[in-house]
Amino acid sequence: MSASDHFRSNEVSEKYRAHRDTGALEKSCPLCDTTAVIGYRSWKIIPNEFPYDLIAVVHDMIVPLRHVDEAGLTDEERAELIEIKNSTLGTYDIVVEATRHNKSIPAHFHLHLIKAKSGLGRT
Repeated sequence: MSASDHFRSNEVSEKYRAHRDTGALEKSCPLCDTTAVIGYRSWKIIPNEFPYDLIAVVHDMIVPLRHVDEAGLTDEERAELIEIKNSTLGTYDIVVEATRHNKSIPAHFHLHLIKAKSGLGRT
């Protein structure tokens, strides 16, 4: 069981495992292929097809438009991410980044954006 399975219902976890077991994550990048909910110069916000539904009412992700890991981000991309964090991301309760060994798509940098269920992520 992965760490993220603790945040997913059994139904969503099984759907994710079935998708992963088809080899789909190796065939193409779902982060590249998903249509943006919100677009920026170098970034896009996309819905998570396999949300952390035990803790989230909304689970999106922010990803660079380029298929690149964190080390490959340009200074311009990093600066724009900071701008987005200081504006749009404030509508989310929690921003999550998995550790490298828990990322299902380590080659494409992404942050999870959570609008938490009542009582979570709010002080």
